Amino acid sequence: MNCVVGVMLHKNTLLWSARSRLVDIGFALAVLGLALQFTVARFYENKVPPGAPLALLQGIYAVPFQYRALIPLAVRALLQVPTGLSFMWLYAAFDLAAVLALCIVMRGLIFRFAGNRLFAALAALGMFYVLPFNFVHTFWYPSDIPSVLFFALGVFLLMEQKWFWYYPLFLLATFNRETTIYLTLTQIAVSIGTVRRIGLWQHVALQVLIWCLIKGTLWFIYMGNPVVGFGLFENQLWANFEALADWRRLATYLMNFGGIWIPVVIWQHKLAQPFVRRALLVCVVQMLVLGMVGVLDEMRVYGEMIPVIYLALAVLVWQVDGVSKVAGAMQLWLTGAAAGIATELSLEAEPANAAGAQL
Repeated sequence: MNCVVGVMLHKNTLLWSARSRLVDIGFALAVLGLALQFTVARFYENKVPPGAPLALLQGIYAVPFQYRALIPLAVRALLQVPTGLSFMWLYAAFDLAAVLALCIVMRGLIFRFAGNRLFAALAALGMFYVLPFNFVHTFWYPSDIPSVLFFALGVFLLMEQKWFWYYPLFLLATFNRETTIYLTLTQIAVSIGTVRRIGLWQHVALQVLIWCLIKGTLWFIYMGNPVVGFGLFENQLWANFEALADWRRLATYLMNFGGIWIPVVIWQHKLAQPFVRRALLVCVVQMLVLGMVGVLDEMRVYGEMIPVIYLALAVLVWQVDGVSKVAGAMQLWLTGAAAGIATELSLEAEPANAAGAQL
């Protein structure tokens, strides 16, 4: 009798364990499939600048693009390993890894505010609605998707104040793209009035120092490369004003981030999370800067803003009446039923065990 009950309990414990991980398993399968599809689209539906992938590996491409050296350097190092993969396959592997990690980080960010695993997983999968608007049917560069990942992870580490991990991330991310300076601005925006000023400005000074040292080193290494614009940016202000008169380009611009910025702008005052509301201010700064140095409808240049804007939208949805109750009920239905069965069996087993002991 004891053996039968033990086997039944073991089976139902395994069932409960599997059911409790259903959200994680479903998320993993969905994100893998969507990430593969997105990565294929990135390489087959984008314009790859002629000769750029190989020239970036060789360190001879035009600056400022060559300054974004992290992924080309990593691919170059991996080419020394006899994997049999071409450099384009390695570029694709980094893109795939970055988008997978991005969705995992976004799930963690959303869970940080919602506290519901099912809602966080479903909301994170919604990133695959937004990403194609900014990274498909545009130019392909290896720094694009990693820059979004680094920004999302940087925001998460800022929120958690995990400085031991934040600074290595900041260093790597600055080798990938100069836009890490917006992480520093984000720290200022979310911290003013909430932390000691001396501590805040020490962090800011250290990050600016790291940023300047890295950019100075890259400038020195690639000082003989061809130059686009001023070597750091091109003045696009007047060209962007002219582009606003073209309704097609204007429509593309307004559909930035898949249009999710519109509800965020309308209802941002309802955000209950000061961290998210303040972080959105840095997106305004980025938009103003890109109005001067970015091409109006080259959507990929707005990528670093996606994590903050998408997080704001997810938090706004979570705050809608009834959403938390529905998400909680669905999560309980998915993960809680087997737990109830296991509990009932364990209660039934106690008298049986007692009877067995008497026999």
